[in-house]
Amino acid sequence: MVLVAAVVFSFIFSFIPFSSAHILIIGDSQSDIPDAYSETKSLASLLKSKGYEVDVLYRENATSKNILKGMYGADAIIYAGHGGYETGNYNMNGGSASPPFALVGSDTFIWGVGDKMREGWNGKLFSAPIKNNIPVIMLQACFSAGWVDSNEVANPTATIYNFAKMFTGAGANYYATSWVGGDIIKDFVNGAKNFYEANNENYEKITQANVYKNTTIWRNAHGYSAFVGNWLGTFPKANETTKYDDAAAEAWYNSDRSKNPFMSDLTVVQVTGPNAAAKSYNICFTAVIKNLANVSSGNFYINYYLKLNSKSPNIYLGHTFITSLGALSSIKDKKTLLIPKNIASGKYYIAGYADANKNNAETSENNNLKISTSKTLISSPYKDLVSTQLSATLNANNLHIYNTVKNVGNVATKSFWVSYYLKKQGTSGLGDYVSHSYYAGLKPGSSKQQNPTIYLKTKKYSSKYILVEYIDPDKKIVESNKTNNIKAHQLKIV
Repeated sequence: MVLVAAVVFSFIFSFIPFSSAHILIIGDSQSDIPDAYSETKSLASLLKSKGYEVDVLYRENATSKNILKGMYGADAIIYAGHGGYETGNYNMNGGSASPPFALVGSDTFIWGVGDKMREGWNGKLFSAPIKNNIPVIMLQACFSAGWVDSNEVANPTATIYNFAKMFTGAGANYYATSWVGGDIIKDFVNGAKNFYEANNENYEKITQANVYKNTTIWRNAHGYSAFVGNWLGTFPKANETTKYDDAAAEAWYNSDRSKNPFMSDLTVVQVTGPNAAAKSYNICFTAVIKNLANVSSGNFYINYYLKLNSKSPNIYLGHTFITSLGALSSIKDKKTLLIPKNIASGKYYIAGYADANKNNAETSENNNLKISTSKTLISSPYKDLVSTQLSATLNANNLHIYNTVKNVGNVATKSFWVSYYLKKQGTSGLGDYVSHSYYAGLKPGSSKQQNPTIYLKTKKYSSKYILVEYIDPDKKIVESNKTNNIKAHQLKIV
């Protein structure tokens, strides 16, 4: 393992086309770390041998301008060299380190100021011109993994958060290590599908984490590697990279750089659910998610919640994972999720939240949540079968029945029978059994009509008779109300 010294920087010191995809590698910008130079040359050779398009910046060629231009449209960034800090913000002996931190170019520094970048001391702030979910891999750079030379800083979690923020704030996944060799890149090349798999195969497997400013910082106690981002984030495949486009990068560099041209804008435009649902049972609903920007998104989660009102706490239901959403495109998510059993009965909105884990840096972070326009009544589960339509006509010996049965409960029933009887007006009981209908079951709130024709063997029936319907006479369905299963209607002679 080699730990590289930090570099100190004191106080005295219109439309743009998209660049093509490539791997940016920056090595030994100050020409004083042979290990960083040889490491990046070795990694570049490996990636090129696998068919990757690679843009390399070594030593004096790694100016701040060239580094920033190389970032534009890159599908991965690999940096090996010094990490910079401001004089007075670290005691060089294991004390606390304070931001800002910087990448070190051959001519000046690229500072991370919150989730923005600044070229040099007096430059304007701008967002890193990078795509969502790309890997940014820091090798040997002081502060990037919580170390300076052989000293661990007193506040490694905060230091890693502040160093990473210039990249993670623009949507990247940040991995930093003080180990020489770039093992995690080799893990990706050898088949690891994402950071989670690569981490499991790596020399130092990161298993511990701390939360700082609502961000999870992965780093073992006194560990030499760190990760901030989405463990499902990937390293690009060779066939996904194309040659670096210098003209597009130059156009961006000479613009105002106020916005990251690769930011998507994810929003939930619609959420629709049922009128009623039951606790401890599934609820089925539909959400429409749209990317409002002319840039494809990276992967993201859509979280779903129940809400009593717009300001009430979220009751988590579940999520959907989306691998990508194309520019200006929409996706419909049909979802079935379980309603918790311990919530209070009442009317709830269904809410969808796009990019819930903030895997994508977006042009707007204020339009990700959408609440359904109507509420769903959620109560304890029950079934209740009723007849909503019943009539009968008798033509000679042919009895024509028109019958509709509805489940007014909030959970589905299994199969059941409906029996039909004819009885004389003024008499008790059900009368004479004449036939039955089979129902395969009813979903909550659903109805089914059956119109059987029954041949009667006798001609004794007349307009003085009544058709009686009995839903589920065998009582196979456990209902909340069994007193509404019988219905009668006057028989009509035609």
